Amino acid sequence: MASETGIRRGPESVPIAPGRLPILGHSVAVLRDPLGFVASLPQYGDIVQVDLGPRQAYVLTTPDLIREVGFGQAGHFHRDELAEAISMIVHGSVNVLSGSEHALRRRMIAPAFKQSRMSVYTPLAVDIANRWSNNFVPDVPINMVDSAHALVLDTISSTLFRADFGDDAKKVIRDHVPWLLSEVIIRGAMPPALTRMRVIANRRFASHAKTLRASIGAVVTRYRESGEEYSDVLSALLGHTDVDTGTTLTDDEIVDELILVLAAGVGSEASILSWLIHEVSTRPDVAQRVFDELDEVLGDGPLLPEHVRALPYLHQVLQETLRYWGPWISLLTAGGTVHLGDVDLPDGSAILFSPYMIHHDDTWYTNPAAFDPDRWSPHRIASIDKRAVLPFGVGERRCPGNLYAVMAVTAAAAALFRRWRLEPDSRYRVRAQSRDFVPSPTKLPVTPRLRKV
Repeated sequence: MASETGIRRGPESVPIAPGRLPILGHSVAVLRDPLGFVASLPQYGDIVQVDLGPRQAYVLTTPDLIREVGFGQAGHFHRDELAEAISMIVHGSVNVLSGSEHALRRRMIAPAFKQSRMSVYTPLAVDIANRWSNNFVPDVPINMVDSAHALVLDTISSTLFRADFGDDAKKVIRDHVPWLLSEVIIRGAMPPALTRMRVIANRRFASHAKTLRASIGAVVTRYRESGEEYSDVLSALLGHTDVDTGTTLTDDEIVDELILVLAAGVGSEASILSWLIHEVSTRPDVAQRVFDELDEVLGDGPLLPEHVRALPYLHQVLQETLRYWGPWISLLTAGGTVHLGDVDLPDGSAILFSPYMIHHDDTWYTNPAAFDPDRWSPHRIASIDKRAVLPFGVGERRCPGNLYAVMAVTAAAAALFRRWRLEPDSRYRVRAQSRDFVPSPTKLPVTPRLRKV
């Protein structure tokens, strides 16, 4: 918040989080317990310095400061370091562009994910979710994390391109994307100098990236030549012209955005679905209300597209899952001096914020440590400050695929719990890992018990 005196402060006035070590900074604390570490920071100030090795970073701990960054009120920010780390696989997608280029690209991809397109994508997501649920074997244990990842990868790739000649590209996606995503996370976290030293991994990364781009690029070419509308993401990207500039996306830019949908969507969507499954399967009261709602809305029939938006309690469970297990970190770099509250931070400053931290701060949520879907019920939701609801980010970098993610996870959960009651393995303690922006369960062993034929 701005100072009442109007006096500006410099970075030396920002409090430093406790536990800093020589050379290593706060890296040990972050690696030991990343979620607990970020959740502890609001008590030290609105902006808190955290040292990531030799680099100083500044964590914003209030929704107002996060919004100043998100809506461009604090100055210019970029993601050039991330762009360099992923340059072999993505040449210039919306998540790494900045300034006017970023604004234009957001306008160019927005039509592919607007509300009216959900009616096109929902039947496909429901069909895939029903087939996924029907393939489980009663009383045979499975790891739901792996199963959720496979489902989400299948659903997203099928939504990208539905034409028959996209089948080969879907196979390449299944074969290459999981490893590429894990490597992107590693490369994004490493200093460029260390990344360049990983010669063998870099060669493999370049080879996988080249194969993936070539395969998706071939589909883009076929689509453009056919001139057909296939009711998918690729058709929407090919068919859009920016009304302000007359700009259309090139084939290379479309490949960038399709890969971004995979990179940004698969890991985060699968993690949220896995956590929702975990929370429902370990809470009998929540599970019973989900079952009762599904039985009332679906009757004796299968999940249909029109059911996805007719499940208010399941939506509350999803909203609470997004709050409880939201993204734990987001990073931008100051492109020039930036002004946050009454503090001026210099060019090149690393600016961090954590939706998870805000979502677990009792300043903004009553009893935030409790998993409580009813906090999103009609009679209680008004008490939640909308500024503190950040599962998809805020402002200029808010996730453009949020409507799709909510729809697809809802469809998957409804198809699953329509048919199955999941029995968790009592011998296994589910833990969160934070290798990606959204924390995910390390493993989720369950045994499906048939609830309805």
